[in-house]
Amino acid sequence: MPANTVARQIDAWEALLVFQSRLTRQVERSLERKGLIPLTFYDVLLQLQRASGRSLRFRELNGEIVLSRSALSRCIDRMAAAGLVAKDECPEDPRGLNVRLLPAGKAALSAAWPTYRQEILSMFGRHFSDQELQFLIERFRKLKDEFDD
Repeated sequence: MPANTVARQIDAWEALLVFQSRLTRQVERSLERKGLIPLTFYDVLLQLQRASGRSLRFRELNGEIVLSRSALSRCIDRMAAAGLVAKDECPEDPRGLNVRLLPAGKAALSAAWPTYRQEILSMFGRHFSDQELQFLIERFRKLKDEFDD
């Protein structure tokens, strides 16, 4: 592979990481200013909202969230203490844990959505054409599928 191609790949990777970090901080600040749930809670609740039965095994949830296993465990503990999720024993695996969305979690997710949506549109979406967005969707889904278990 030509050196300039490798350099562009590394530059693109760095730009992606820096942009993602800054965008995440911006969204977190917006949610915090409005007294809404943290972005990490939002991401967990969204995965549970989309799951069949509004419940996921901890290990399934861990595969969809950008937190380390220990950080996710602490996050789930805080969310359970806040009454947003329930931690249920897993009948199939005595060492396993199911995380279930509670009505308060669903309400918190709904309350945070307008702010999160506005940040996505203003900080990200407006910078791309429909064609570019479609390209990103297709490319990132394809890349994600390469890592599915």
